[in-house]
Amino acid sequence: MKIPSDKRTKLYELTYLVSAQLTSDEVKQIDSAVEKLITKNKGVVKNTEDWGKRELAYTIKHGGKRHVEAAYKHLVVEFETDKAYAFEKDLYLNQSILRHLFVIAEEVSAKEAKKEEKAA
Repeated sequence: MKIPSDKRTKLYELTYLVSAQLTSDEVKQIDSAVEKLITKNKGVVKNTEDWGKRELAYTIKHGGKRHVEAAYKHLVVEFETDKAYAFEKDLYLNQSILRHLFVIAEEVSAKEAKKEEKAA
């Protein structure tokens, strides 16, 4: 008898930084490379936000350069739990990304969502 494999999916949040000195075409190439990694690992992009260029709190040394400003990108992605680790491992290999944060997205309860709507 085969034991069925548990294929649970979860929402994850990915925020990554790229150099602010890159052109918009170069940033688009990096974005498409990240999306290819997501589809390679059988993930689905649910939401994409471009947070723009911001000054960093501290200098990041990457690729022999010092970066004081970076372009931020935020994605909400759905992965099977066993594929999320493989995705992050592949993401580390992308040399164009200065830093990234990949975490499980918080589930907002209906009560909290109503409170946030009222506050806004």
